[in-house]
Amino acid sequence: MKNRKIIMCYLLVIMNLFLLSCSKKEIHEEANIDLFNPKAASEVAKDYLNYVKENNIEEANNLCTDQLISKNKEISMGGTRIISYAPDNLIESSGSAYILFNVVRNSESESRCDLDNYAIKVVKIGDEYKIDEIKSINKKQVFVRDRSLRVIGEDGGKSDLILTLNNLPRDIYLSENKVMLYKEQTPNEKFGPISIGYRGQKVAISTIGDNKSFISIAYMEESKEAQAQAQSEEAGGSADKGITGSTNLEEVLDKPIAKKVISLDILDNIKLQDLIFSKEEEYLIVSYLNSNSLNRMNVYSTSKGDLIKLKFNEMFPEDKYNIALKEFDKNTITIEVTGKTKLDNINKEVIGNYKVNMEEEEIEKIFNS
Repeated sequence: MKNRKIIMCYLLVIMNLFLLSCSKKEIHEEANIDLFNPKAASEVAKDYLNYVKENNIEEANNLCTDQLISKNKEISMGGTRIISYAPDNLIESSGSAYILFNVVRNSESESRCDLDNYAIKVVKIGDEYKIDEIKSINKKQVFVRDRSLRVIGEDGGKSDLILTLNNLPRDIYLSENKVMLYKEQTPNEKFGPISIGYRGQKVAISTIGDNKSFISIAYMEESKEAQAQAQSEEAGGSADKGITGSTNLEEVLDKPIAKKVISLDILDNIKLQDLIFSKEEEYLIVSYLNSNSLNRMNVYSTSKGDLIKLKFNEMFPEDKYNIALKEFDKNTITIEVTGKTKLDNINKEVIGNYKVNMEEEEIEKIFNS
């Protein structure tokens, strides 16, 4: 009898321990379910920017809370559009996170680009992640005034001269030539599309003329104090030179903040669309319409100016296929290849998305599983 009581006590202890462990497991699992996932929040913020970039405002709104939508009378791109963005930072708090991006916006009607910083607040409502707040700050604007390219910072005030058309190289060696003997004159009739790096230190520049487009990258200097000192010294030395007439003294003494310019290429008979830096700014993707009215692209090294030897023309003949940039990472980009409309001899197996490794110069088709 006594042994039976001891056995019963042991069984009760074991059952209590089992029930306690199950209870703790349920609590732990419930906590995991409710746990805020910053990676999932980041993906929602990226999806939002991608939809806005594609001008798909309806899908972008679906990622927002009703409260945020009700606060906005109109959501549109206005006079500029997002062409690219790069993650900047993530600030997590209880039940929400601010995901920060450096965003480049471009104008289709003029040579102008903006560098903005977006702070997108993502909250978790039930099982869904929704955007509850969006704040943006303009960091830099690059624009053209007469024959000069200028930049103005977030504090406003006087703009800085980056360079003028006269500061650009007069001629360059073409990247397509294996023997560097022939130099071609660069077109400098006016500025074309421009873009800015995510750190605000590089500017991709195009100039056009005579049905040609010249592409280059300017590295900007930030020291305004040193520039102001140089201007002051120049003003003292120029006092006796007699600047007269309508010449603006400030413009004469304006020193370009472009410390160096790297020439990339001259393209014939095309219409430039976008100049886009990769996330780490190691590459510049140049998107254009060719003479067949097809979307094409070239990729260049931003440090050396070399054309990356990707076999776009061999794999996707330039008279049959469009190549569009979908997304990019550090050393890779994803492109979408489509056929020219109303063309019969399109190989349907070529159509699709491809992963392009710019470092390895490899192109691989993406097959959906």
